[in-house]
Formats: sequence, structure tokens, C-alpha cells
Amino acid sequence: MLKKIGLVIGIILVVLIVVAGVMFIRFQSMASNVKAQYSALKPVDLRQVKDGVYEGSFGDFLVAVKVKVTVKYHRIREVKIVEQRCGAGYEALDTTSRIVKAQQPKVDAVTGASGSSMAIMIAVKRALTGK
Repeated sequence: MLKKIGLVIGIILVVLIVVAGVMFIRFQSMASNVKAQYSALKPVDLRQVKDGVYEGSFGDFLVAVKVKVTVKYHRIREVKIVEQRCGAGYEALDTTSRIVKAQQPKVDAVTGASGSSMAIMIAVKRALTGK
């Protein structure tokens, strides 16, 4: 009887270790994707962006965001978060005002919420460039 219990516990532990390993690899893959897209953010030539409201989104890793970016006279006037999925307290809402102030999607990330910050920046870039 004890051998059977030991065998069952051993199988459960192996399964848990395999599942944890797969989750860790997936987590690393998603984090690498966010970092790669953030690193690839280049300045946007706002002279090429017509007046209007543009939508962009990004979702990978542990966060997802959808934004609306208002452009008037080739300047970013507003960045509005329409939808966001992230942990409580990790919204990185200051990122939107930083983008408006800098007039570019790539700005300093909000301390403690770098994943959300990067997602917002990527979504804004996608809104402005359609890519």
C-alpha cells in the first residue's frame, strides 16, 4: 500500500515539474517577444500621420491593452486606454501622459509596471503606424 502511495506521489511530482517547466518556457518566450518589440520601437514621423483617432492594441505576456490615439496638427494630443488586462496596481497609466509629452511612443517605463508600460507603447506605435 505504501509503495502505491509513493508511486502516485512520484507521478504527481513529475507531472507538476513538467507542467512548471512548460509554463516557465512559455513565460520566457512571451517576455522575450515583448522585449523584442519594445526594443524595435523607433521614432514615428508624426508629419506623416494625418489628423484623426487611431486604434492600436498589443497583447502577449501577462498584459493586453487597446488604445486610442488622437492626432491633431501632426501632434499626439491624447492617448486613451480603452481596454487593459493586467494585475491590479500595474496599469502604468502615467505612460500615456509621458507619450503625449514626448510626442513619441517610446518613453521611460513606469517603475514597477514595465510590462504594462511596454504594452502601451507598442499599442501606440501600432496605432500611429498601422503596423
